[in-house]
Amino acid sequence: MNRFQKYFGKLKKNKTSDIKVVVLCVIAATTFWVLNALNKDNYVTVVDYPIAFQYNAEEYMAIEDLPSEIRIEINGNGWDLFRKYFKFNVTPFNIELTNPDERNYLLSSEYRRNLAEILEPTSLVAVLTDSLKFDFDRIVEHETEIVLDTGGMTLAPHHQFGGDLSWDPATVVLKGAESKVAELGEELVLTLEETDIEDDFDQYVPLILPERYHSLVSVTPKTVHVQFEVVAFLEGNKRLKLKKVNFPENVTLDNELNSVLMTYRVDEREVQSLRELELEAVVDYRKRNREDSTVVLEVKGMPDYITSVEVEPNTFKLLYAEP
Repeated sequence: MNRFQKYFGKLKKNKTSDIKVVVLCVIAATTFWVLNALNKDNYVTVVDYPIAFQYNAEEYMAIEDLPSEIRIEINGNGWDLFRKYFKFNVTPFNIELTNPDERNYLLSSEYRRNLAEILEPTSLVAVLTDSLKFDFDRIVEHETEIVLDTGGMTLAPHHQFGGDLSWDPATVVLKGAESKVAELGEELVLTLEETDIEDDFDQYVPLILPERYHSLVSVTPKTVHVQFEVVAFLEGNKRLKLKKVNFPENVTLDNELNSVLMTYRVDEREVQSLRELELEAVVDYRKRNREDSTVVLEVKGMPDYITSVEVEPNTFKLLYAEP
Protein backbone atom coordinates (compact mmCIF):
# COMPACT_ATOMS: atom_id res chain seq x y z
CA MET A 1 0.00 0.00 0.00
CA ASN A 2 2.80 2.37 0.89
CA ARG A 3 4.54 1.57 -2.40
CA PHE A 4 1.43 2.62 -4.40
CA GLN A 5 1.10 5.87 -2.42
CA LYS A 6 4.73 6.79 -3.14
CA TYR A 7 4.27 6.05 -6.85
CA PHE A 8 1.11 8.11 -7.27
CA GLY A 9 2.59 10.91 -5.14
CA LYS A 10 5.56 11.22 -7.52
CA LEU A 11 3.18 11.08 -10.49
CA LYS A 12 1.09 13.96 -9.06
CA LYS A 13 4.18 16.12 -8.47
CA ASN A 14 5.41 15.51 -12.02
CA LYS A 15 1.97 16.35 -13.45
CA THR A 16 1.80 19.69 -11.57
CA SER A 17 5.27 20.62 -12.78
CA ASP A 18 4.34 19.81 -16.39
CA ILE A 19 1.23 22.06 -16.19
CA LYS A 20 3.33 24.99 -14.99
CA VAL A 21 5.70 24.52 -17.91
CA VAL A 22 2.82 24.45 -20.38
CA VAL A 23 1.29 27.64 -18.92
CA LEU A 24 4.62 29.46 -19.12
CA CYS A 25 5.07 28.37 -22.71
CA VAL A 26 1.58 29.63 -23.63
CA ILE A 27 2.26 33.00 -21.98
CA ALA A 28 5.61 33.32 -23.71
CA ALA A 29 4.13 32.42 -27.08
CA THR A 30 1.21 34.81 -26.64
CA THR A 31 3.53 37.61 -25.62
CA PHE A 32 5.78 37.00 -28.62
CA TRP A 33 2.75 36.95 -30.94
CA VAL A 34 1.35 40.19 -29.50
CA LEU A 35 4.68 41.98 -29.70
CA ASN A 36 5.21 40.77 -33.25
CA ALA A 37 1.68 41.87 -34.21
CA LEU A 38 2.10 45.31 -32.69
CA ASN A 39 5.18 45.91 -34.82
CA LYS A 40 3.12 45.60 -38.00
CA ASP A 41 1.60 48.54 -39.88
CA ASN A 42 -1.76 49.31 -41.49
CA TYR A 43 -4.03 48.58 -38.52
CA VAL A 44 -7.31 50.48 -38.26
CA THR A 45 -9.16 51.19 -35.01
CA VAL A 46 -11.60 53.63 -33.39
CA VAL A 47 -10.47 55.64 -30.36
CA ASP A 48 -11.87 58.36 -28.10
CA TYR A 49 -9.24 61.07 -28.35
CA PRO A 50 -8.94 63.71 -25.58
CA ILE A 51 -9.58 67.36 -26.47
CA ALA A 52 -9.23 70.69 -24.64
CA PHE A 53 -10.77 74.07 -25.43
CA GLN A 54 -8.63 77.20 -25.44
CA TYR A 55 -10.38 80.55 -24.88
CA ASN A 56 -10.08 83.77 -22.90
CA ALA A 57 -11.14 82.60 -19.44
CA GLU A 58 -11.20 86.17 -18.12
CA GLU A 59 -13.98 87.15 -20.53
CA TYR A 60 -15.90 83.91 -21.11
CA MET A 61 -17.04 80.87 -19.16
CA ALA A 62 -18.76 77.62 -20.07
CA ILE A 63 -22.23 77.23 -18.55
CA GLU A 64 -22.48 73.55 -19.52
CA ASP A 65 -19.89 70.77 -19.26
CA LEU A 66 -17.56 70.86 -22.25
CA PRO A 67 -16.90 67.79 -24.41
CA SER A 68 -13.70 66.10 -23.31
CA GLU A 69 -13.26 63.59 -26.16
CA ILE A 70 -13.96 63.08 -29.83
CA ARG A 71 -14.37 59.70 -31.52
CA ILE A 72 -12.05 59.17 -34.47
CA GLU A 73 -10.98 56.34 -36.75
CA ILE A 74 -7.21 56.05 -37.25
CA ASN A 75 -4.75 53.92 -39.24
CA GLY A 76 -1.16 53.13 -38.37
CA ASN A 77 1.42 51.05 -36.58
CA GLY A 78 0.16 48.64 -33.92
CA TRP A 79 2.25 50.17 -31.15
CA ASP A 80 1.05 53.66 -32.04
CA LEU A 81 -2.61 52.63 -32.08
CA PHE A 82 -2.16 50.76 -28.80
CA ARG A 83 -0.74 53.89 -27.13
CA LYS A 84 -3.53 56.15 -28.44
CA TYR A 85 -6.27 53.68 -27.57
CA PHE A 86 -5.19 53.43 -23.93
CA LYS A 87 -4.12 57.12 -23.83
CA PHE A 88 -0.48 56.50 -22.86
CA ASN A 89 1.40 59.84 -23.07
CA VAL A 90 -1.27 61.29 -25.35
CA THR A 91 -1.41 65.10 -25.57
CA PRO A 92 -4.99 66.45 -25.80
CA PHE A 93 -5.97 68.14 -29.03
CA ASN A 94 -6.38 71.87 -28.33
CA ILE A 95 -9.32 73.64 -29.99
CA GLU A 96 -9.08 77.43 -29.97
CA LEU A 97 -12.29 79.48 -29.68
CA THR A 98 -12.05 83.22 -30.37
CA ASN A 99 -15.62 84.38 -29.61
CA PRO A 100 -17.21 81.33 -28.01
CA ASP A 101 -20.45 83.12 -27.05
CA GLU A 102 -21.34 83.82 -30.70
CA ARG A 103 -22.01 80.18 -31.63
CA ASN A 104 -22.57 76.92 -29.78
CA TYR A 105 -21.09 74.28 -32.10
CA LEU A 106 -18.01 73.43 -34.15
CA LEU A 107 -18.08 71.22 -37.25
CA SER A 108 -15.49 68.47 -37.63
CA SER A 109 -14.43 69.94 -40.98
CA GLU A 110 -13.18 73.04 -39.15
CA TYR A 111 -10.56 71.22 -37.09
CA ARG A 112 -9.89 68.01 -39.08
CA ARG A 113 -6.66 69.27 -40.69
CA ASN A 114 -5.11 70.39 -37.38
CA LEU A 115 -6.14 67.14 -35.73
CA ALA A 116 -4.53 65.07 -38.49
CA GLU A 117 -1.24 66.93 -37.95
CA ILE A 118 -0.92 66.12 -34.24
CA LEU A 119 -1.83 62.46 -34.83
CA GLU A 120 1.22 61.80 -37.05
CA PRO A 121 2.68 59.28 -37.75
CA THR A 122 -0.81 57.82 -37.27
CA SER A 123 -3.19 58.64 -40.13
CA LEU A 124 -6.63 60.08 -39.53
CA VAL A 125 -9.22 58.05 -41.43
CA ALA A 126 -12.44 59.73 -40.24
CA VAL A 127 -13.89 61.95 -37.53
CA LEU A 128 -16.90 60.06 -36.21
CA THR A 129 -18.10 62.92 -33.98
CA ASP A 130 -20.08 65.09 -36.40
CA SER A 131 -19.92 68.30 -34.37
CA LEU A 132 -18.85 69.57 -30.98
CA LYS A 133 -21.53 71.38 -29.00
CA PHE A 134 -20.84 73.85 -26.19
CA ASP A 135 -22.47 76.77 -24.40
CA PHE A 136 -20.48 79.84 -23.35
CA ASP A 137 -21.47 83.11 -21.71
CA ARG A 138 -19.64 86.38 -21.39
CA ILE A 139 -18.48 87.13 -17.82
CA VAL A 140 -20.16 90.24 -16.37
CA GLU A 141 -20.35 92.09 -13.05
CA HIS A 142 -23.63 93.48 -11.71
CA GLU A 143 -24.53 95.33 -8.52
CA THR A 144 -27.70 94.00 -6.91
CA GLU A 145 -29.72 95.02 -3.88
CA ILE A 146 -29.96 92.93 -0.71
CA VAL A 147 -33.50 92.26 0.54
CA LEU A 148 -34.01 90.80 4.02
CA ASP A 149 -36.52 87.96 4.38
CA THR A 150 -37.62 87.46 8.00
CA GLY A 151 -40.59 85.20 7.21
CA GLY A 152 -38.91 82.15 8.74
CA MET A 153 -37.55 83.99 11.77
CA THR A 154 -39.37 84.13 15.11
CA LEU A 155 -38.91 86.06 18.33
CA ALA A 156 -39.31 84.53 21.76
CA PRO A 157 -42.78 84.84 23.33
CA HIS A 158 -43.55 88.37 24.57
CA HIS A 159 -40.63 89.89 22.67
CA GLN A 160 -40.76 92.47 19.89
CA PHE A 161 -38.40 94.35 17.62
CA GLY A 162 -37.02 97.40 19.36
CA GLY A 163 -36.65 99.31 16.11
CA ASP A 164 -35.89 98.92 12.42
CA LEU A 165 -33.72 96.11 11.11
CA SER A 166 -30.46 97.23 9.50
CA TRP A 167 -27.96 95.45 7.27
CA ASP A 168 -24.68 96.38 5.66
CA PRO A 169 -23.81 96.42 2.81
CA ALA A 170 -27.13 97.24 1.16
CA THR A 171 -25.83 96.01 -2.23
CA VAL A 172 -23.41 93.31 -3.40
CA VAL A 173 -21.63 92.55 -6.67
CA LEU A 174 -22.50 89.43 -8.67
CA LYS A 175 -19.85 88.18 -11.11
CA GLY A 176 -20.26 85.33 -13.53
CA ALA A 177 -22.09 84.06 -16.61
CA GLU A 178 -24.22 86.85 -18.07
CA SER A 179 -27.41 84.80 -18.44
CA LYS A 180 -27.16 83.44 -14.91
CA VAL A 181 -26.52 86.85 -13.36
CA ALA A 182 -29.62 88.10 -15.24
CA GLU A 183 -31.67 85.21 -13.82
CA LEU A 184 -30.83 86.29 -10.26
CA GLY A 185 -32.42 89.67 -11.01
CA GLU A 186 -32.10 93.04 -9.31
CA GLU A 187 -32.62 91.73 -5.76
CA LEU A 188 -30.82 89.07 -3.77
CA VAL A 189 -32.83 87.68 -0.86
CA LEU A 190 -31.04 87.15 2.45
CA THR A 191 -33.08 84.76 4.59
CA LEU A 192 -32.98 84.78 8.38
CA GLU A 193 -34.16 81.51 9.92
CA GLU A 194 -33.25 81.93 13.60
CA THR A 195 -36.06 81.12 16.02
CA ASP A 196 -37.03 82.19 19.58
CA ILE A 197 -34.75 85.21 19.51
CA GLU A 198 -34.74 87.02 22.84
CA ASP A 199 -31.51 89.05 22.70
CA ASP A 200 -30.29 91.80 20.41
CA PHE A 201 -29.19 90.38 17.05
CA ASP A 202 -25.74 91.28 15.70
CA GLN A 203 -24.38 88.73 13.23
CA TYR A 204 -22.62 88.37 9.89
CA VAL A 205 -24.98 86.25 7.81
CA PRO A 206 -23.54 84.33 4.81
CA LEU A 207 -24.97 85.00 1.36
CA ILE A 208 -25.73 81.62 -0.21
CA LEU A 209 -26.81 81.42 -3.82
CA PRO A 210 -29.02 78.55 -5.03
CA GLU A 211 -26.91 75.45 -5.69
CA ARG A 212 -27.36 75.60 -9.48
CA TYR A 213 -25.42 78.90 -9.52
CA HIS A 214 -22.49 77.86 -7.32
CA SER A 215 -20.01 77.25 -10.15
CA LEU A 216 -21.35 80.00 -12.41
CA VAL A 217 -21.80 83.11 -10.24
CA SER A 218 -19.79 84.52 -7.32
CA VAL A 219 -20.94 87.18 -4.86
CA THR A 220 -18.83 89.87 -3.17
CA PRO A 221 -18.84 90.29 -0.22
CA LYS A 222 -19.93 86.87 0.93
CA THR A 223 -21.53 88.01 4.21
CA VAL A 224 -23.94 90.74 5.32
CA HIS A 225 -23.86 92.38 8.74
CA VAL A 226 -27.40 92.26 10.17
CA GLN A 227 -28.41 94.11 13.35
CA PHE A 228 -31.64 94.70 15.23
CA GLU A 229 -32.76 95.28 18.80
CA VAL A 230 -35.08 92.88 20.63
CA VAL A 231 -37.02 93.98 23.71
CA ALA A 232 -38.99 91.95 26.22
CA PHE A 233 -42.48 92.97 27.32
CA LEU A 234 -42.79 92.38 31.06
CA GLU A 235 -46.01 91.37 32.76
CA GLY A 236 -47.51 93.70 35.36
CA ASN A 237 -50.70 95.09 36.88
CA LYS A 238 -51.91 98.50 37.99
CA ARG A 239 -55.02 99.71 39.82
CA LEU A 240 -56.79 102.59 38.08
CA LYS A 241 -59.28 105.04 39.47
CA LEU A 242 -62.72 104.74 37.92
CA LYS A 243 -64.16 107.94 36.48
CA LYS A 244 -67.77 108.38 35.30
CA VAL A 245 -68.42 110.93 32.56
CA ASN A 246 -71.72 112.47 31.25
CA PHE A 247 -73.89 110.46 33.64
CA PRO A 248 -77.40 111.83 34.45
CA GLU A 249 -78.31 112.02 38.11
CA ASN A 250 -80.79 109.15 37.84
CA VAL A 251 -78.31 106.67 36.28
CA THR A 252 -75.84 104.55 38.25
CA LEU A 253 -73.67 101.48 37.67
CA ASP A 254 -74.65 98.06 38.85
CA ASN A 255 -71.24 97.81 40.47
CA GLU A 256 -70.26 101.08 42.08
CA LEU A 257 -66.46 100.61 42.24
CA ASN A 258 -63.87 103.26 42.93
CA SER A 259 -61.16 101.49 40.94
CA VAL A 260 -60.47 98.63 38.51
CA LEU A 261 -57.48 96.34 38.03
CA MET A 262 -55.52 96.54 34.76
CA THR A 263 -53.07 93.80 33.72
CA TYR A 264 -50.61 94.48 30.92
CA ARG A 265 -47.20 93.92 29.38
CA VAL A 266 -44.78 96.81 29.20
CA ASP A 267 -41.63 97.44 27.16
CA GLU A 268 -38.72 96.64 29.50
CA ARG A 269 -37.15 99.99 28.59
CA GLU A 270 -40.20 101.92 29.77
CA VAL A 271 -40.84 100.48 33.22
CA GLN A 272 -39.87 103.73 34.95
CA SER A 273 -42.02 105.76 32.55
CA LEU A 274 -45.01 103.60 33.43
CA ARG A 275 -44.53 104.27 37.13
CA GLU A 276 -44.79 108.00 36.47
CA LEU A 277 -47.75 107.65 34.09
CA GLU A 278 -51.24 108.70 35.17
CA LEU A 279 -53.90 106.56 33.52
CA GLU A 280 -57.67 106.88 33.87
CA ALA A 281 -60.38 104.27 33.57
CA VAL A 282 -63.30 106.18 32.06
CA VAL A 283 -66.94 105.11 31.76
CA ASP A 284 -68.72 107.49 29.36
CA TYR A 285 -72.53 107.39 29.47
CA ARG A 286 -72.78 108.75 25.93
CA LYS A 287 -71.01 105.64 24.61
CA ARG A 288 -73.51 103.25 26.17
CA ASN A 289 -75.12 100.38 24.31
CA ARG A 290 -78.81 101.36 24.19
CA GLU A 291 -79.97 97.81 23.40
CA ASP A 292 -78.70 96.13 26.54
CA SER A 293 -78.03 99.21 28.72
CA THR A 294 -74.34 98.50 29.17
CA VAL A 295 -71.25 100.64 28.88
CA VAL A 296 -67.66 99.55 28.22
CA LEU A 297 -64.77 101.01 30.17
CA GLU A 298 -61.97 102.83 28.31
CA VAL A 299 -58.42 103.48 29.53
CA LYS A 300 -57.33 106.97 28.52
CA GLY A 301 -53.74 107.98 27.79
CA MET A 302 -52.48 104.49 26.90
CA PRO A 303 -48.95 104.73 25.37
CA ASP A 304 -47.59 102.44 22.60
CA TYR A 305 -45.14 100.74 24.93
CA ILE A 306 -47.97 99.00 26.80
CA THR A 307 -49.61 95.94 25.19
CA SER A 308 -51.89 93.01 26.09
CA VAL A 309 -54.10 95.24 28.23
CA GLU A 310 -56.97 93.66 30.13
CA VAL A 311 -59.22 95.40 32.65
CA GLU A 312 -61.46 93.66 35.17
CA PRO A 313 -64.29 94.45 35.13
CA ASN A 314 -64.49 96.19 31.78
CA THR A 315 -68.26 96.25 31.21
CA PHE A 316 -70.91 97.72 33.50
CA LYS A 317 -74.69 97.49 33.58
CA LEU A 318 -76.58 100.78 33.76
CA LEU A 319 -79.30 101.16 36.38
CA TYR A 320 -82.04 103.76 35.95
CA ALA A 321 -83.82 105.18 39.00
CA GLU A 322 -87.59 105.57 38.72
CA PRO A 323 -88.80 109.21 38.71
